Amino acid sequence: MMDDMFDLVSKHEPITVNLDAYVIPDDHVILKCSPGKTYRFYLAVRDAKVVFPDIRGLDSLKGSPEEWTDEQMLKVIAADRWQRELISRAKGRPGQGDEGVSKVDRRNLTFLKRILFEGRKGDLVVVPVDGYAKEVLIGELLSDATDVRAIEAKDGDYSGIYFGRAVRWRAAVQKLALSDELIKALHTQTAVFALARSLHEEIYRHAYGNFVFRGHFVSEFRTTKQKFTAEDMSVVSTWLNGFDYLRHEMAQNPSVRIPEQMGFCQMGLERVPDDNAAELQINIQSPGEIFVRTVGPFALALMAMLPLSACSSAEVVNHDVTVKLKKVGGATSDVEGQVEECVNAMARALGECRLQEANGLGNRAKSDAGMSTGATLKVPTKGSK
Repeated sequence: MMDDMFDLVSKHEPITVNLDAYVIPDDHVILKCSPGKTYRFYLAVRDAKVVFPDIRGLDSLKGSPEEWTDEQMLKVIAADRWQRELISRAKGRPGQGDEGVSKVDRRNLTFLKRILFEGRKGDLVVVPVDGYAKEVLIGELLSDATDVRAIEAKDGDYSGIYFGRAVRWRAAVQKLALSDELIKALHTQTAVFALARSLHEEIYRHAYGNFVFRGHFVSEFRTTKQKFTAEDMSVVSTWLNGFDYLRHEMAQNPSVRIPEQMGFCQMGLERVPDDNAAELQINIQSPGEIFVRTVGPFALALMAMLPLSACSSAEVVNHDVTVKLKKVGGATSDVEGQVEECVNAMARALGECRLQEANGLGNRAKSDAGMSTGATLKVPTKGSK
């Protein structure tokens, strides 16, 4: 019945696959932003969807934030620190620092500028939290630098205006799900700083799931079946390895012709050298997840092949598929074209019969094993031209 779908529709409008996958610019920045000393503003940041540094008195400055000078902001920062110092001494605590601008004030000015004036639309911010009961927040800046938001927040007996940047929360992650390296970075004393590139992919997996960054493509497949059987694993792994074998053969020879007698299921059992195989991370715990990571577009092309299993193999082979991706911030690239080319090249290399066999496995993976991915199919409508 699936293969008859396109007999009822136009043969001219392309099949489109929309991927919930993100193209991330090469110069993308991820900032660690502490929600105040002792994490006191965590709930305020989370609920208001605004990240802000713990600096009081900025509302006394005239004009818009982009008109504020370093000297003006530094004066406010120093006055805020000294006022808190006097309160601390009045409570009998030992003195720390003197009146006037200090090294600490200049450091805090750097933190303030990083948040208000340097973070670009699409950059991510990671907000740490104390303990393990609450979740680490990952947010995406919603606007360009200097689009500053004012927020009223309470700190003990003090209630006042703070300035920060609006975010869209992309993920809230249990700390136990993070690597030791990332946890260590989040709990350094520095309040605001750019996280190392080596940590980016881990954060992107939580924030976006499917993405491409600096030539590395990552996709995510999920299984929702509560009891994942050996048969389910066999179907899923055969489908995955069949396409990976095809990718490997095409990488060796772009015009490769798979022997006619070799079916797709046999391809799924063929060996792919470990050094050349797509990188998989499988966590099948009923339900579970499978991550695919490749240098080149295969990981995202594989996402598109799953919903395409509902289409006529002849239609996919004979009419180019269009792929749509999402972009973060100012990302501009030819990634969509790379993924489209990979999808269509694999379909043509398989041919109608083998693709139909692959589609059968894909449909079993979806219906029997409960496998899904962030891809939706837009098919031509009846009568379209």
